Amino acid sequence: MNAEILSIGTELLLGHVVDTNSAYIGRKLADIGINLYHKTTVGDNKLRAIASLREALRRVDIVIITGGLGPTEDDITREVVAEALGIRQIYSHEAAEYSRSVLKRRGYPNSLSLEHSVQIPEGATLIPNLRGTACGFIINKTGKKIICLPGVPGEMQSMMDYTVIPYLSKIIGKSEIITSKILKICGPGEGEVERRIKDYLHGESNPTIAPLVSLGEVKLRITAKAPSIEEADSLIEKVETKLRQRLGHDIYGTEDDELQDAVVRLLKERQMKCALAESITGGLISHKLTEVPGCSQVLGFAATSYSNEAKIQMLGIPAPDIQRYSAVSREIALRMAKGILLLSKADLSIATTGVAGPAKDNDMHSIGLVYIALAWGKGMTSGRFQFFGARGEIKERAAKKSLDILRRHLLHHH
Repeated sequence: MNAEILSIGTELLLGHVVDTNSAYIGRKLADIGINLYHKTTVGDNKLRAIASLREALRRVDIVIITGGLGPTEDDITREVVAEALGIRQIYSHEAAEYSRSVLKRRGYPNSLSLEHSVQIPEGATLIPNLRGTACGFIINKTGKKIICLPGVPGEMQSMMDYTVIPYLSKIIGKSEIITSKILKICGPGEGEVERRIKDYLHGESNPTIAPLVSLGEVKLRITAKAPSIEEADSLIEKVETKLRQRLGHDIYGTEDDELQDAVVRLLKERQMKCALAESITGGLISHKLTEVPGCSQVLGFAATSYSNEAKIQMLGIPAPDIQRYSAVSREIALRMAKGILLLSKADLSIATTGVAGPAKDNDMHSIGLVYIALAWGKGMTSGRFQFFGARGEIKERAAKKSLDILRRHLLHHH
């Protein structure tokens, strides 16, 4: 069975509101084996919305509409559905009673107008709104199902969970389950990852492997279809094993894991503490680590030594060294890492210095030039990196690279 999403709202087209509803609906449909091949966004224009709905109904069995169910004149979804199907709208006493009961519980006066929001296409079945006043509805005509939900994410999600998914599951009966797993990779770029797993990417069609790129990392989504979740998970596990054999420690986690989760986990396992001396990243590495619960067990000192004065006073770097090498240099990065290590008495430390832009520094270093240094009890090392992007992107890439350097050091130095 195939479905399509139609999102109604000019605010979505203008970018004033980000459409998170479609992603949520897509995941829920996949869980019960319903294919989603299209999603369309249209503004608050009745004629264009009617045309979009009719086109969707020609393609699929189920159309899920979000938005346009409120009480104002630009909430056009009810009219759109009625006119597209050639049926009339009727006043729903059930919807009116439900809305008034919600308003009464919330202390609003009964004088509020509900005339617009309680009109529904004739023959529609109401979907209760557990978080708001506007009910959704389902209408079944000539074998096609139109499901209308509010645009407010919390309201839409509760309707999907408690009414729509059980309704659709009952209709389709036993069907194949579609499920996915994400593997997260840091280090090699998308091209290198694809080169190393090329034979898997173009192999069997079930499970499928799709590379996804985000800032500073690559993700591999493994998607399987099977009669049961257990069988789908088994298919995914076999492919995941092969990918891990091919990519090794470049895979740092799965699903909602972030690099900082992997670093904190390894530090805890090894009963070690780290320290940070950040210049270009401006405390971003520290922020990421402290997002992980229990980070206080493994994070010692964290210094944002952005200025030369901070490097001199906090980390004990001689002023002549900064003048000789410049603040953006391998030598200063190493001194920063060593300085914070001695100050904190941690087991290892990492330091960053570089140029985030939007202009070159006083020494005319290129934008995106970053030095990252790592120090531990028995040694030090550093790397020179050239990152690209806007200022925030360069900082993010530098922070992720720093965390990955920490992670790999912990993996190889027990």
